[in-house]
Amino acid sequence: MLKHTCQRTNVKGHMSHKSAVAALLIVIIISAVALLMAYSASILGIGELDIGYTAQRGGEAFSVADGCVEETLRRITLDSNYGIGAGLINLTVSNGSCTIQVSDLGSSRRRIVVTGTSGVYNKKIETEITLSSTPITIDTWQETTD
Repeated sequence: MLKHTCQRTNVKGHMSHKSAVAALLIVIIISAVALLMAYSASILGIGELDIGYTAQRGGEAFSVADGCVEETLRRITLDSNYGIGAGLINLTVSNGSCTIQVSDLGSSRRRIVVTGTSGVYNKKIETEITLSSTPITIDTWQETTD
């Protein structure tokens, strides 16, 4: 006599216990991967915001320094001895401040070193000019690092 074991099939369409556990495991894995991707995207977004903020504040510091160079050139046009022997000159502008140092290089030449500050961000510009012509001739103009 043959013994026949009959497996129970789920007639009502319910999943067996093993299938339910497998489906739950798949849902948990997919959810974990989705959460990890969302977390990574948010961290990247915060990093991009930080880079943008730093670039903006650096741009403001550069703008302050450039404006102070222009103001120094204007003042030297009015008084060719402006700033010589004065040490560091401090100017405050609407979005920061700057320090200016003017050095006499002889032969109607001057070196202007300006450091613009906006918050904790600094930019430094060094300029050499010649006064013998009108308007002033800018011989060199460069952003430098400290």
